[in-house]
Amino acid sequence: MSQNESAIEQINLGYNDQQDRLLLKLGLADKSEIALWITRSIYKVMSALLHSSRSTLATNPEALQLPALVPVDTKAAALASFAKVAAEQQALDNMDFKSVYISERQARSTEPMLAVESVLVASEHEPSQLELHCQHGQIVKMALTAELLQALTSMMQLSIRDAGWDLASTADNRQISLMTPQQVLH
Repeated sequence: MSQNESAIEQINLGYNDQQDRLLLKLGLADKSEIALWITRSIYKVMSALLHSSRSTLATNPEALQLPALVPVDTKAAALASFAKVAAEQQALDNMDFKSVYISERQARSTEPMLAVESVLVASEHEPSQLELHCQHGQIVKMALTAELLQALTSMMQLSIRDAGWDLASTADNRQISLMTPQQVLH
């Protein structure tokens, strides 16, 4: 698999006390960085969307474009399928939450963008994507691989603890955005 220049290499998520927001930094493979402010309300929507994606992944692995467990005809094919699933599980187990985030990255904007909407876009032929729509029209899209989903949810749980936000006691009647793109025939 070739590495896309905008492939996420590192993620940093932390609470900013002065802003009362989370700052999400996405370190990209081209050594640039995208920084986003995440408010409480966006956090709630993101959390619900990611939880929904994790549930979908647990019950339907194909939903996030992970290799499907299909019946195989030969012993060699079965071993190859098992090795692929084991390698993916190993990648999840080897995620590094202790290394220091590389801060010498080229910022793609002068100030962090403010996320104003979080949307999950599901497609039959591509991995689901989490889209963060920002205040000035920018959209940050993240393909929700099993590894990224695990990393984001883990980091969000840690950051919310640091923030001290009591989200369970505040009711939020926002709708969760879940979009399925229209099929286009070529």
